[in-house]
Amino acid sequence: MRLKASTEYGMRTVLYLAERGTVCSSRDVAEEMSIPRDYLIQLAQLLRNAGIIAARPGKHGGYSLAKDPAQISVYDVMHALADDQKRPAKRKKVATRQTDIARSVVSACNMVERGIDAHMSALTLQMLLDYMHSEKPDNEFIAHQMQQQIDRLLAE
Repeated sequence: MRLKASTEYGMRTVLYLAERGTVCSSRDVAEEMSIPRDYLIQLAQLLRNAGIIAARPGKHGGYSLAKDPAQISVYDVMHALADDQKRPAKRKKVATRQTDIARSVVSACNMVERGIDAHMSALTLQMLLDYMHSEKPDNEFIAHQMQQQIDRLLAE
């Protein structure tokens, strides 16, 4: 599954700010992360509205994280940039006949959504920064994160 452009650019932005740990100009972020500057400014507004980044105006202004990277999840970033935030919530169409199979399929789909949300909520920017600085291969990092999530869910 590929990330939408807005999500990928948003993740690039917040990870860059987390890595730098200081106020960064929109020009620097756009250039270093290969994000069109006008688009970055739009995304930054959404991230700012969600309390993920802070903006400092002026000649030496720019963007910085509003919170510690360990307090910002991938879910937070994705949710801040989600298109469905801008539209009124639609009700999912429910099968007219509530057969056992229809209920089971709906339940399975809901479980998939909850699983994705739980994993993205557990994955923080700090974890991604740690991964960026580690020598672990992708699959080992993902397996470790998934095991931690499984342990957390079983403890609930």
